[in-house]
Amino acid sequence: MKAVTINISLNPELADFARTDAQAAAFDSMSEYMRDLIRRRREERIAEDLAMLEKAIAGAPSGDPSDVEMREIYGVIKKGRKK
Repeated sequence: MKAVTINISLNPELADFARTDAQAAAFDSMSEYMRDLIRRRREERIAEDLAMLEKAIAGAPSGDPSDVEMREIYGVIKKGRKK
């Protein structure tokens, strides 16, 4: 897959932290450091979604939901993703 370049601007304090943290974790470049942070955040998001689904399944009534229940389910999902 072709790489896409994204430029970010950081204030000096965050830039110093990122450089120090990247070096301490033995990343070869700032790009590797940022990719790792983004991957971790994506994994957190997946884990949050999975936990929400598992909780919903555990408390779900048996049988197919009604149209009203489906609208409520979609509303909860949308609220959860806005966080």
